[in-house]
Amino acid sequence: MMARRRDRIDGLPNRVYQKAGSFYWVRKDNKWLKLCRADEGERRMLERLIEEKRKFEPSIGSGNMPRLVGEYMDKTAGKYAETFRDEWTRRGEGVRSYFRDWDVQQLDAAAVEEFLTTNWPDKLPTQRAMKAWLSKFCGWAVRKREIEVNPCREVEVKKPKTRKVYIPDAAFLAIRDALMLSKPHPNTGKRAAVPTGPMMQCFIDLCYLTAQRSTEIRNLRWSVDESNPLGCSYVDRENGVIHFVPSKTEDSSGEMVDWPITPEIDTVLQRAKLLEPAFGQTYVIRDKRGNAKTDQSVRDAWEGAMERVGLAKAPYTIKDIRAKALTDAKKAGYDIDALQAAAAHTDRSTTAGYIKQREVPVSTIRLALPALKSA
Repeated sequence: MMARRRDRIDGLPNRVYQKAGSFYWVRKDNKWLKLCRADEGERRMLERLIEEKRKFEPSIGSGNMPRLVGEYMDKTAGKYAETFRDEWTRRGEGVRSYFRDWDVQQLDAAAVEEFLTTNWPDKLPTQRAMKAWLSKFCGWAVRKREIEVNPCREVEVKKPKTRKVYIPDAAFLAIRDALMLSKPHPNTGKRAAVPTGPMMQCFIDLCYLTAQRSTEIRNLRWSVDESNPLGCSYVDRENGVIHFVPSKTEDSSGEMVDWPITPEIDTVLQRAKLLEPAFGQTYVIRDKRGNAKTDQSVRDAWEGAMERVGLAKAPYTIKDIRAKALTDAKKAGYDIDALQAAAAHTDRSTTAGYIKQREVPVSTIRLALPALKSA
């Protein structure tokens, strides 16, 4: 049976279909493979899809690293939150590709350090993230008796400097406006509308108005996910709040926050509701297929808007919107307890430091030039 082009948006991965109560993946050779029953849920379907894709892919490289990394990813991916799984998988594929001609027994501290510094020489946060990924893989390899020691333990990565960036109001509004319009045409000077602009403005507005991490806004649902109600951020119209489950702490502190649907937030939600696709909606911020927007897609849109307003070299990122919101709230008079609750921080000092890093102190000292004393 040939794979057919979808005539409706169902949120399933490419070449995955639901038929007779089960999920199927149609390989590129048009063979249909059953992944799992539909009632086993989307998470199990994605796990099985990864497994089958790995089997179908041609082997890469000459070492055993690609095979072992693939095996590790197949067994471990399900332990991570859905909001982080794509990023986790991308990191793993980076390791798999770089060490494609390596045997795991060849790994030593020098190889790990070269991997980090060659690929991300000026990006300490990325170095730390990739070292963490590789270290967990090596720990798994030790337990499987593929290697005797974890080489990542001997590698030190500098801690990134504390981020102190604050987006001024003028720059924030300029970037927000630029999301809607393209660069001027070289001949006519006219600027065309950007199709993703209205949805991106809703995304930026919700990031600021709720002071939540961008991941929570990207994965915000219109209603509760019945299959995972405790791990779902969603709009609760009945109680007039948005339930946020921070993905960063869901496996640790589990701090949650309910944010009231203010008139300003309600206006943004109504704008988002009317945007395409207007049917089969699951996510508030969605792409043209109805899926949650990816981290890469919103980052590309933000950076493109910055370039169009001449701020390409400015240090502003989407993550800085949360810092701006909390700092602005502090300036507006909200106390540290209110800000701690809003940010879902377990430690008051975390919130205090978070704000203090971006506040510029104003001196109250007034001096005058010394007067010459008379004899």
